[in-house]
Amino acid sequence: MTLTPSTWNSLEIVKLFASLLTPAALTVLGIFIQRAGRRYEDRRWVNQKIIEKRLEIYDQLAPSLNDILCYFTFIGCWKEFDPPEMIKRKRVIDRQIHLAKPLFPESFFVACQALMRECFTAFGGPWGSDSQLKTTLEGRKQAHPKPWDDLWSTHFNAEHADPARVQLLYKAVMKEFTASFGQLDFTPSEYLRELPRDVREDAMR
Repeated sequence: MTLTPSTWNSLEIVKLFASLLTPAALTVLGIFIQRAGRRYEDRRWVNQKIIEKRLEIYDQLAPSLNDILCYFTFIGCWKEFDPPEMIKRKRVIDRQIHLAKPLFPESFFVACQALMRECFTAFGGPWGSDSQLKTTLEGRKQAHPKPWDDLWSTHFNAEHADPARVQLLYKAVMKEFTASFGQLDFTPSEYLRELPRDVREDAMR
């Protein structure tokens, strides 16, 4: 087949296009890899900061949660706590887990609430009423190292938490803590869609 000048021109155009395309494709690929690497590094930095914050929250919550465990299962230093102290601990824990909710999986928040519901009554009395302790009153009065204040008796509820269940629920919270250090499913949008249905109810727990 005889190559005409038009055929040669076409071949030259194809060669020229191919020579230009390869550097362009490499440039685009390089930009894509660079951006992907930057996104990976940004994500890794965010994940590291989330883990650091979760560890900080653990340091804040763990001692109070352990005190709850001791008090309601009659182990360790349970005799040393005044009933008002335990009510105060509940309020502090409730506040901390609500503030921490955007940074943890939903299962962590659910586990903490389950433990609190087992040990304390939810708000249900007159405005300004505190939660009550779901544990026995008798025996604590005799075992308490300091003089018993008769007003403390009003902090107890007729319903009593099962110590074995308290231990299981406490372990569930600790398990969620442990899992959260290697499970980064940070989805703030899901949390931000949720608002308390009753601000007074949350405040009085």
